[in-house]
Amino acid sequence: MIKVVALDADDTLWHSESRFQATQARLSEILDRHAPHDQVQTHLHELEVRNQKLFGFGVKGFTLSMIEAAIEISDGEITAGEIHEIVMMGKAMLDAPMELLDGVRVTLVELAEAYPLMMITKGDHMDQYNKIEKSGLAGHFQEIEVLLDKDVASYDEIFARHNVDPREVMMVGNSIPSDILPILELGGHGTFIPYHVTASFERHEQEPDSPRYHRLARIDQLPRLLNHLNGGE
Repeated sequence: MIKVVALDADDTLWHSESRFQATQARLSEILDRHAPHDQVQTHLHELEVRNQKLFGFGVKGFTLSMIEAAIEISDGEITAGEIHEIVMMGKAMLDAPMELLDGVRVTLVELAEAYPLMMITKGDHMDQYNKIEKSGLAGHFQEIEVLLDKDVASYDEIFARHNVDPREVMMVGNSIPSDILPILELGGHGTFIPYHVTASFERHEQEPDSPRYHRLARIDQLPRLLNHLNGGE
């Protein structure tokens, strides 16, 4: 029996990665005279991966990586005005209103009537809690956890602290490496709901081969899946 439903936040409950993609496209335009767009994107990705141990995940670290990329790609010729624009792009991302994905609010209301809900997300704590507050969704969740990264040890610690058996958990999210593989390793269920764009460090070529792995097109299909897995019609 699945007794607890845990959900990712970014690109599962609200739009996020599309904003990163749009900002990266503008960075390529700013650096157009210094390098082709694909080179800018490749270099930025390399810096993000390299900087994750220092900055973690989130808009602030992303903005710092953009500034570093701009300085390196331009050989220091980037202007103060262009750096200011990059900083303002990051601030605009932090200040933007939250746009929920279709069906999220009504689905959470339905799920909360039958299951305790947990939100398990990762990123900069201030950034994530700011988004959670602006989303207006916090009241649907009994527990909210913001992690620096999502791995087996992090999930195991959360479930142990809340006295939850991971074998009775359904984890729902848009990232196979972050949301699905760890919970499958712990013996629980994972439901993948793909977002239309995926961050480069969250891509995964092959879907898991497990009877506890599920894939849905939309979040509003989740209550029916849970009902079926728990023996309902």
